Amino acid sequence: MNIIRNSVFAMLFLLTACQGGNQEEAQKEESKTTDTVKMAESIRTNLSYLNDYNALEQLFTNDNWLIPGAKDSSYLYVSRLGNYVVKTYAYQLVKGDSAHVQYASIQTEKDQLVWQFNGQQLYLTSATRARAVFAVVGADSLKYEFVRLDDNKISLTYPDKKKVVMKKMLQFSLFLARSRYDFTNGTRYAFDTTQFNRKKG
Repeated sequence: MNIIRNSVFAMLFLLTACQGGNQEEAQKEESKTTDTVKMAESIRTNLSYLNDYNALEQLFTNDNWLIPGAKDSSYLYVSRLGNYVVKTYAYQLVKGDSAHVQYASIQTEKDQLVWQFNGQQLYLTSATRARAVFAVVGADSLKYEFVRLDDNKISLTYPDKKKVVMKKMLQFSLFLARSRYDFTNGTRYAFDTTQFNRKKG
C-alpha cells in the first residue's frame, strides 16, 4: 500500500514539476513576444517621426521667412539639427536688429511632435513636403496650415482662417547683417534677395 501511495505522490510531483516548467517556458515566450512588439512599435514610431521631420525640412528648407502682419511683420528662421531636432527662431526687426525673440523647438513629446508658435502650444497632425498642419493643444479644431506655393513662398492659414503668404528672405545671418546696415545707412539691401556669386579668377 505504501509503495502505491509513494508511486502516486511521485507521479503527482513529476506532473506538477512539468506543468511548472511549461508555465515558466510560456512566460519566457510571452516576455520575448512583448519585447519584440515593443521594439517593433518603437521602430515604427521612430520611422514615423523621421518621416515627419524630413517633410518639415522639405517644407521650410532651413530658411528665413517673412510673415506679413497687419501692422508689424515678423520673421521665422527654421533650422534642422540632426534627425530629430528642428529649431525655430521667431523675431521682429527693431532698429535693424532682431527683437522680441522667441526660441522654440519642434520636438517629440508624449508620442506627438509639439511646437510653441505664435504664443500657442501646437502639435503636428500631418506633414508632407508641401503641406503641414498643426493643431492647438487642447483645442483640436483650431489649426495652423502651412502650404508650399513655390520655392520662395508658403501660404500660412491661421485658426481664424486669416491667410498670409510667407516669403523666403536672405540667409539668416546675412539678412541680419544687411538689416543692421540698412538701418544705419537708410538702404534696403536686406530685402534684395538677389544672390551674387564671385567671379572665378
